[in-house]
Amino acid sequence: MRLHARLSRAFIAATVAAAVVLAPAGPASAGIWQLTDGFEPASNPASRWTPTVVGTCWGPYYTSSTRPARSGTGFAHWRVLYRPDWCSIGRTIQLTPVISRPGISCSAGIWAKLRGGDPQLNVEVIDPDTWTYLALKSVPYPGSTDSWTLHTVTWTAQRPNVVLRFTLGAMGPGPYPAEIELDDAIVQCTY
Repeated sequence: MRLHARLSRAFIAATVAAAVVLAPAGPASAGIWQLTDGFEPASNPASRWTPTVVGTCWGPYYTSSTRPARSGTGFAHWRVLYRPDWCSIGRTIQLTPVISRPGISCSAGIWAKLRGGDPQLNVEVIDPDTWTYLALKSVPYPGSTDSWTLHTVTWTAQRPNVVLRFTLGAMGPGPYPAEIELDDAIVQCTY
């Protein structure tokens, strides 16, 4: 009986050791890469963000105003007059860790306030070569609120650069313009 017990324990120990050595490892995370942009006027956000205007838009303006920013003193602000008008701000983001590690998980987010005539925000991550969406989130008008809300998208990065774009569309017929305030943009990749 003692020999059988010893053999059983030896077999179990060998099985556990083999499982530990041969089992595939789970996903490892070596770090987090992050880019933030608070649209602070002193940092000249107009030099980083390119506007696109379709129809009648006022802005974008990168300024502080009588309305408080989410953080700091500045934010991006613009208005769109009527449906189907829209305008956006976008910039190319170099995803530094993707150069040596394609397939990592990335996310982008923006804090927003939507007001006025039926606004809709799109948070977009775009392939700059094919101009197709890698990630897209449409945010309809949340109703009468004056609070900052975070909106995020995620994607698996296969390329080292993407276009991050925030688009405001006017979904209503007027007479009030759709209005947006954006603050504290963030892109983060885990590798």
